[in-house]
Amino acid sequence: MPFNEFGFQEVEYQKLYRQFAAPFLIEGNVENNLYFIHEAQQNHIYGVNNALLELTGDALTLLSRIAFTPEASHFLRFGVMRRLRMIDSSFKSFQAVVPPNRTVPLSQEQSDRVCHDLNAIYIDLLGLLDNYAWVAVHQHGSAATKAKNALSVGLFKQAFAVDPSLKTVADALQPFSDWERDVKTRRNPAAHRMPLYVPPAALTPEDVVEVERFEALISQALHAQEFEKMDALREGRRRVGTLVPKFLHDPGEPAIDIYPTVPEDIGQAVKIGRTVQTFLLETGASAAQPR
Repeated sequence: MPFNEFGFQEVEYQKLYRQFAAPFLIEGNVENNLYFIHEAQQNHIYGVNNALLELTGDALTLLSRIAFTPEASHFLRFGVMRRLRMIDSSFKSFQAVVPPNRTVPLSQEQSDRVCHDLNAIYIDLLGLLDNYAWVAVHQHGSAATKAKNALSVGLFKQAFAVDPSLKTVADALQPFSDWERDVKTRRNPAAHRMPLYVPPAALTPEDVVEVERFEALISQALHAQEFEKMDALREGRRRVGTLVPKFLHDPGEPAIDIYPTVPEDIGQAVKIGRTVQTFLLETGASAAQPR
């Protein structure tokens, strides 16, 4: 059940970069270097996919190994388990459309799909952390912590940290506090913030001229009712430009690299989930009684 050393490393991009990219990079050879960087990024995706699947399976086995309180069982079954499955589904859908080596622009349908998946990933990542917090609180927390307002309880909030019964796991989670703060600040698409967005393509000045040329030809084909020709022209226009693997949050902030950021964020959440689940397993023999 506890994450082994390799398990922690397989969700960390830098280890895979050192293994699959760094030894093969050649100064000045952009094409060669991009190939091996994409290899490292793709292997990082595989590692995160596997780690997420293993975490989900192990979360399920906890239900048969630990005498959970009804409230803790509720948050594990209907919070943690659902979130893990939705993150897995959204991430697989996202990576299928935008693999690391894609340069072809996104269609409007593809753009809508990946933006939906990206926002769903981050909403569920942050929700997953809160669900884990309530599992731990309802299993081992004090009566005072259980009575707190829902917004006051979180793995990195004061109410959780000061509960003596949760000190072990709170201390173990401290190395992740900077990451959690960064995600909430820069990649949180909650209702009161900007949604995340993947631009379909980047255009050079020459590309802009080409788009304008296609638009004129499409207009001519429409007036002439040459619909098959118009469809072919629209497809040609869609392929102008290059997909840049970045996403945006607030318009006033810099663009963010899709890879390794998105799988790395999922990987950090997997590590946090492993830490909480290990705590629950190790303390399971003394499952909480009503307090």
